[in-house]
Amino acid sequence: MKTILIPVDFSDNSLITCKYAIKIAGQNHLTKLHLLHIYPDQLMIPDSSFPSGIDSDAFMNVQFIEELRNQSEESMKSLVSDLEKIVAESKQSNLIVTHSITGGDPEWEIRNACEELKPEIIVMGTHGTGKKGFLEGIMAEKIMDHTTVPVIAVPASVKNCNISNIMYASNGSEKDYAKIKLLLKLFEESAITISVVHFLLENKAKDNDFMRNLEDTFMREGLNNQVHFFSVDAVDKQEALNTFVVHQHIDTIAFIAQKSNLFKSLFSNKLDKKDFFKLELPMLALHE
Repeated sequence: MKTILIPVDFSDNSLITCKYAIKIAGQNHLTKLHLLHIYPDQLMIPDSSFPSGIDSDAFMNVQFIEELRNQSEESMKSLVSDLEKIVAESKQSNLIVTHSITGGDPEWEIRNACEELKPEIIVMGTHGTGKKGFLEGIMAEKIMDHTTVPVIAVPASVKNCNISNIMYASNGSEKDYAKIKLLLKLFEESAITISVVHFLLENKAKDNDFMRNLEDTFMREGLNNQVHFFSVDAVDKQEALNTFVVHQHIDTIAFIAQKSNLFKSLFSNKLDKKDFFKLELPMLALHE
């Protein structure tokens, strides 16, 4: 059985991330869609707010935390009900909806869930309720950096669940071949096209040779109709990125996540994950 982990905060974006998970799951494999909600189990109050000698722990509002738990359970029931209706309407009998609720730090709890559930992919939003929930962009970045599971982060502004034109940002890594093959496997039940793009900065001859060799490999495997290769001169790197996304009708961006300076070797330190968040497109972080 495959497992897709879906962290949710009950914002409007939660149901969109669930629909993305259904799209990824397809119809041919038994798949568990596991909804996970993390509520704060302690109140953090600045030390400066307390008179000298008073322990802030004494101000823990246990009753309030219990109310958060109760509200979370009610919201989860509603979300599970909505998701089960969508699953029923899709007539995908291969999907099983499960859920869990826990208190704690979102980053740690998501990582713990990965250890327990062994999901094939995490599907999460990039902004929470009022853009102040636990699924803010910064949390999506942390999960991208600190898990070994592929993570697709879906902006709240996305209104549909199309996954058809994926841009894979190559940094000339020997791991690119394996990651492109992983993309094909993750979306094996979708009619996707992958545009592998390398933005040329310094050693253009070497970069072009790398892309030609990579393209030749996929042509020999008969995948050249599904995987296309581009080398783009990038005098203005941000403009080159934006232009490519528009011209190729990209709806999803994929890349290899790194803990520090994601695209240092590709774009220099002037462009990183935050620039991809600005595009307001779903982003799929793969890992080395």
